[in-house]
Amino acid sequence: MKIPLLFALLVGSVVSQYAFADVCKNVNGVPSSINYDLTTTLTAEQNQVGTTVQLEKSQEVNVQAVCPAGAATYSQTYRSYVSQYPVVETSGNWKYLKLDPDYLEGGMRIEDSAVGDIYPPMNNVLMGYDENVKAGQPFYVRDSNLEFQLKIVKPFVGTVNISPKTMFNVYVMTAAGDPLTDVVYSILYSGTVTVPQSCEINAGQTILVNFGALYSGNFNHAGQKPEGVRAKKFSVPVKCSGLDSQVNLTMRLIATPDSHVPQAIASDNADVGVVVETDEGNALIPNDAQSVAPFITDSTGRANITLQAYPVSTTGETPAEGAFTALASLRVDFD
Repeated sequence: MKIPLLFALLVGSVVSQYAFADVCKNVNGVPSSINYDLTTTLTAEQNQVGTTVQLEKSQEVNVQAVCPAGAATYSQTYRSYVSQYPVVETSGNWKYLKLDPDYLEGGMRIEDSAVGDIYPPMNNVLMGYDENVKAGQPFYVRDSNLEFQLKIVKPFVGTVNISPKTMFNVYVMTAAGDPLTDVVYSILYSGTVTVPQSCEINAGQTILVNFGALYSGNFNHAGQKPEGVRAKKFSVPVKCSGLDSQVNLTMRLIATPDSHVPQAIASDNADVGVVVETDEGNALIPNDAQSVAPFITDSTGRANITLQAYPVSTTGETPAEGAFTALASLRVDFD
């Protein structure tokens, strides 16, 4: 009866030792976060497919790590730069990650005086000598001279916001085979990229589409508008600047799609969504860059786009009575 119990304890001991193996860590016990603001303004000439723009970002990282005493035979460390996002393109040594869903990619180069240039993501980069490593004393992780390279995947109008995200987690090891368990510091990107070409929609004011009173009992077929309800047309005036006259542009919808009917905008009533269409009856699917309303500006950079909208049942269930609201944004792009 003791053999199974003893076996279980031995296995548990082996797993425990591996799980809690001592590795290099941030000297403070928690990872540091280094934020890089990629905010920049491009020229019209730079706002072209395939154009790359380099941004020099030098700041003192001031991150210290500590490794187990004696673990590094030659008092050198390895470093791994790991991203949760896939590399979508490579060009020479540059490795590009998506910075936003549609318009921008970004690559990074780290200039290191001891090992040369590093192009993350990379694993097991052998770094320079520091006597504190072998002694188990704190040492600096000096990734201070960074160069970011933006790549235009699709020309855009106005601005593109790069929401804050962790692009790389940095690990420090005493051997190339050490487990990547403790992040020493993280590299975060954020910012706003602006181009001269811009368009103002409805003079910056909210467009309100009121469907009036609707009978809740008619919301009984999921994905369909209630019986007797007609699409409501509305006008979207656009004024553009920094563009040549009579430019081919498109308008698309940015919104939270309904979980049951993805071509509809979610509302604050779980049983009701809103579908927006072009004047010709083509649905503008939320967040779909291919689902657009094309238009052409006149010689003054102006255009007037007619859209239509109607409510739909999203579940086939009778919705709760009361007002409902659905919110969306309109974005103008080059055709």
